[in-house]
Amino acid sequence: MGLKTENLAIVLTDIVGFTETTAQQSRQENEFLLDTHNQILLPIIKRYKGRLVKSIGDALLLVFRSPTDAMLCSMAMQDALFEYNRDIPDQKQIHIRVAASLGEVRITRNDIFGEPVNTTSRIEGVTPKDEIYFSEAIYMAMNKAEVPCKEVGWKELKGISEPIRLFNIPRFSTPRLVPEDVMSSSDISDLVYPYGGAHLASQGSTQDSSHFSGFIKKSSVQKTALVASLIIIPVIAVLGYFVLDKQSGGQQQMAKSAPVPDRKVTPRVVPKITTRVIETPKPAVKPEPRPKRAVIKKAPPKPKPVVKRAPRPKPAPRPVKRKVAELSPVDKMNAAADELVYLSVRQAKRDYGKKIITQEEYKQFVKEIKDQMAMEMKYWKAKLKAREINKKTYKREYKKVRNKYK
Repeated sequence: MGLKTENLAIVLTDIVGFTETTAQQSRQENEFLLDTHNQILLPIIKRYKGRLVKSIGDALLLVFRSPTDAMLCSMAMQDALFEYNRDIPDQKQIHIRVAASLGEVRITRNDIFGEPVNTTSRIEGVTPKDEIYFSEAIYMAMNKAEVPCKEVGWKELKGISEPIRLFNIPRFSTPRLVPEDVMSSSDISDLVYPYGGAHLASQGSTQDSSHFSGFIKKSSVQKTALVASLIIIPVIAVLGYFVLDKQSGGQQQMAKSAPVPDRKVTPRVVPKITTRVIETPKPAVKPEPRPKRAVIKKAPPKPKPVVKRAPRPKPAPRPVKRKVAELSPVDKMNAAADELVYLSVRQAKRDYGKKIITQEEYKQFVKEIKDQMAMEMKYWKAKLKAREINKKTYKREYKKVRNKYK
């Protein structure tokens, strides 16, 4: 069975101080916190083509095929939470740390495994609040023209044999590819995002407008063609409307001036009026009700007399037949069985249920029956040990003894 592996960028997010916050919240408040966290971040992850592998409480494990998309998504998540925290009290704010690494991982249905996952987890442990830390593997593979970065230095991480060179994305630095209108728009001119409003740049409307403006600025020829098309197309549409309207008006006038052909006038047939005499209905005669039959009540049946049966007499004890000196082991067992009042537990239980024997007598009879059964089983077991009979014969005789006294 082959292993499925793939080279992916791994991103791990974690809510700062989640354990302390949970200890001071109710279950409803904690659920609201996690729902808000997911509603803000999950759409951004999907927008940057990321995949949520699993969530462990407040932590999200993500994978991306593109290291650049992983970093842009990390910037957008931090900006989105920064905007959310602006109007929220300090005790209800959500702050996360983001760590990332790159490498070949083993993929299963609901999880990923490998050294890059462990490395990302260790980087997340040293990442400060509201920061984005990533390994040198991400730095070497990503597009540095889109993501500003700064070296943090070499760090010795727990469980990692060699020091790892870490980088971060500086907060409040000028991103290279964020649209100009994000920070200069009049409605959000008072906002300053740590990563330049990356979450706003990732929205569909902003991307469309930036692509459209870039398309117009490509060349003056394209710009002239676009303006000409925007002017000529409406003019052609208006001219076409007037031409069609004039043609339809001329056709209506020709239809009005055309001579009307003579029509044959057919005389109108007046229907004859016939009178109908309506007879008044005769009153319905109700039939006389039939006399009800007299109900003869039957006398209740007499109760049958209860005949109490006389209790069944106790069976007389069987005569003791003992000739100890001359009897064989089998004859001894048969003689002991002849002394039993009941041959099986089932018979004694039946008479006890009918209250023919008392509870003490029932227990005594059951004990005698079990002792007799144990003696016979011991006899056959001894013969099996002495190899006088085989195992198959022993099982057959054992079964007979159990059925006999059951």
